[in-house]
Amino acid sequence: MSDAPGQQPWQNPQQPWQNPQQPQNPQHSAPYQGQHPQQPYPGPGGYTDPLKGTNPGVGTSTPFIWVLVLLPLVQLIGLAFWDVGDYLERTATITPGVYQSPFTPGYLAYMGIGLLVYALTVVLAWLDHRALASRGIVKPFPWPWAFLTVVYIIGRSVVVKRRTGGGLAPLWLYIAVYLVTIVVAFTVFIVAFAEFVQTMPSLPTTP
Repeated sequence: MSDAPGQQPWQNPQQPWQNPQQPQNPQHSAPYQGQHPQQPYPGPGGYTDPLKGTNPGVGTSTPFIWVLVLLPLVQLIGLAFWDVGDYLERTATITPGVYQSPFTPGYLAYMGIGLLVYALTVVLAWLDHRALASRGIVKPFPWPWAFLTVVYIIGRSVVVKRRTGGGLAPLWLYIAVYLVTIVVAFTVFIVAFAEFVQTMPSLPTTP
């Protein structure tokens, strides 16, 4: 044997790699440490938001977003001016030599209120975006999406939720307001159409 008396096999200087207690090259003892840092778990589709949680606890409630989500209720006021039944009668009545314009003052008032609500939606979205940026929210949802109305409210809620961990209350309120406006408008049109169907036989038409 080539080992000296009292010398263990792992102490053989010709075989240093056999020493289990004192590796000669520390870099080979843990080849994976520090080489592959743990990455954040990706979300659906493999997407990872690098800005998630950048503004924890920051308040996202602004007066502009609350007015914005309540705007659809303002458009319902236009239904009080617009006689839907009269509008249906005017569009269905055909009298020779007589023209009845369906564009009554009530109809024009309803359309005007709708345009006003649309314009206010864009303005309020811009003000809300500016208020969020002033509070330090990183990259708030772009306000030009307000031209597609509901898209801004949804996108804004998703972004502030990722940044701060909260801020979904305006979205839930908007859903409730939207359902109310749909139910009220649908009811008004159904009632007006039912009355119109009953009066159809008496409407003048061309021979």
